[in-house]
Amino acid sequence: MTLFQRIGILISSLLMLLLAAVLTINFINSKNYIEEQLNVNAKNSAVALSVSLAAVMDDKERVKSLIDSVFKHGKYEMIGVEDSHRLPVYRVKKNSSKMQTPEWFKKVIEIDTKTIEVLVSPVDNRPIGFLRVKADSSIGYQQLYELFKYTVVIFILFGLIGLTTLRFVLKVVLKSLDGIRNQAEGILHNRFIIQKELPATTELKDIADVMNSMVKRVKDLFERSSEAMKKNQEILYKDPVTSLFNRRYFQIKLPEYLLANDSRSRGSLVLIRINGLANANRKIGHKKVDEFFENFGDILKKGCKDVHEPTICRINGTEIILILPVFNAETAKELVRNIMKNALLLRDEFDIRDSIYFSFGITEYARKDQVSKLLATVDYAVSDAALYNENHVTVFKNDKKSSIVIGKNQWREIIVAAMKNEKLEPELAPVINLKKNEKVAYSLTFDIRYEAYSHAYGDYLPAVVELGLEQELVMYELDYLKKHRFTHNALSLEIFAKTLHESSNYLVFEESVKEIVKTIRGRFFVEISEYDILTLDPVVVERIANDLNKLGVRFGINRFSGESGGYGYLKYTAPAYVKMHEKLYMDMDVGSKNALLTLLGSLDIKLIVTDVDEENIEELREEGITYVMPQQ
Repeated sequence: MTLFQRIGILISSLLMLLLAAVLTINFINSKNYIEEQLNVNAKNSAVALSVSLAAVMDDKERVKSLIDSVFKHGKYEMIGVEDSHRLPVYRVKKNSSKMQTPEWFKKVIEIDTKTIEVLVSPVDNRPIGFLRVKADSSIGYQQLYELFKYTVVIFILFGLIGLTTLRFVLKVVLKSLDGIRNQAEGILHNRFIIQKELPATTELKDIADVMNSMVKRVKDLFERSSEAMKKNQEILYKDPVTSLFNRRYFQIKLPEYLLANDSRSRGSLVLIRINGLANANRKIGHKKVDEFFENFGDILKKGCKDVHEPTICRINGTEIILILPVFNAETAKELVRNIMKNALLLRDEFDIRDSIYFSFGITEYARKDQVSKLLATVDYAVSDAALYNENHVTVFKNDKKSSIVIGKNQWREIIVAAMKNEKLEPELAPVINLKKNEKVAYSLTFDIRYEAYSHAYGDYLPAVVELGLEQELVMYELDYLKKHRFTHNALSLEIFAKTLHESSNYLVFEESVKEIVKTIRGRFFVEISEYDILTLDPVVVERIANDLNKLGVRFGINRFSGESGGYGYLKYTAPAYVKMHEKLYMDMDVGSKNALLTLLGSLDIKLIVTDVDEENIEELREEGITYVMPQQ
């Protein structure tokens, strides 16, 4: 119950109690007054009637006529007269009341009307009889019942007016508390809200000042650590001329791609060598050549914009290498031709057509390939292209037997058949808490086990992306979760940008998640890559994050690296954790690691280091890393 509700209920109860007490006292006083008036009227009527009867007491007909006349024109329950010996002379009594007063009201409210007795005596004061008169209580009941209904209406009317006024007053007085609550909720969802209008109440103003100060500190901490991370990334991993990644970053990312159990696990390497730079430097100068490289870097970025999680690195003064997940040699060659077309136009623009030419070497890579052999093959390909002394593309022919030689159509048949026949089997990769030395969560993937086919998640997922079957795979996995009960403490499932980008896909996904959270015992997380989350509209992602949070589901970011150069998406995504590859984390210097942990800590985001070699676990433990995922 909120503070507003508590105060509202307390004050409302007091006001309603006070109003009820005032109206009750007024009602009781009115009842007493009516009783008194009825008895007084009865007494006055009895005295007046006794005088009239004294003169006609010997004539019964006149006594009867006189009493009937008084009874008829008055409001009496009973009038009776007796002689001096207490023998009845005449008595008249009201049979029934025409007043419509509920019986329950009469039982609850009793009107005490007394029977008034007076002597009937002539002038000599000698008693000749007794007169008894009792007022009609039905009149009092009717008056009190009307008063009761009026009182109830007044109570309800003034109660509603009072409650409405109270609500308005409390809203005004406690308005600042809404701002404080929004600030607190904002921190939980990684939003930094500063109250500009401070409350007039001293105590609330002090609280608002404290909250503003705390929010500013958290915001400053996030911004400083984010900026530090960005600068460290630029120093460690960016080429200063082209703003592409450098050789150091390539040496980290290539092994990561080759170990990946996701859509990056197979694809193509493209090595670009720019020949004749010495001639270009002599002709247009080093500054212009640097400008040429900067523009060429932009061409490469635009050329790879449709590639799923590409990596572009300048590894030395004359060579640039591209990692193109999902792309086979033929599709990579088509992409290279488009790049070359724009590169040749750029060459003409800088008037160095006779000075330089481009050599492109292409080779395919697959999961768990050896880095040295892969680099040797792509270097062989580019060296072969350079032998032509002109713009040329060479594709290295890979004759090894692996999943990479399976054709696109064959992959479609295998994947669709496996999903249709429910031949995707779950695999769980554990997350280990190094402080407790126990498995605390699991990442769920599905391997194909169908007839003669056996493919790990990372082997067939590139084909899923290439064929556009991401949503179908996610729905299969969600249906599996609905049908099978998992009892793990925490479970995560990878989703793709397509699941959240298209509203129809998301609605189906959301309904499935609602069912899943009712069946699994522990927490449920949906993982999405940093690359995918950055392709989505921030407003949409924030709304989805809030919707999922209401269901008790949080985002997790995998393949976290900060390649975009900014970390603002962490605020609106509000993930529970991020996953970073071991090689990238271990390569960072102390300052970068501290900035990373401070950045994540300011948003209460956990760091999980993935693909950890067993021999590095102790070192990570000493550095304060809590959660790791060993190599599979």
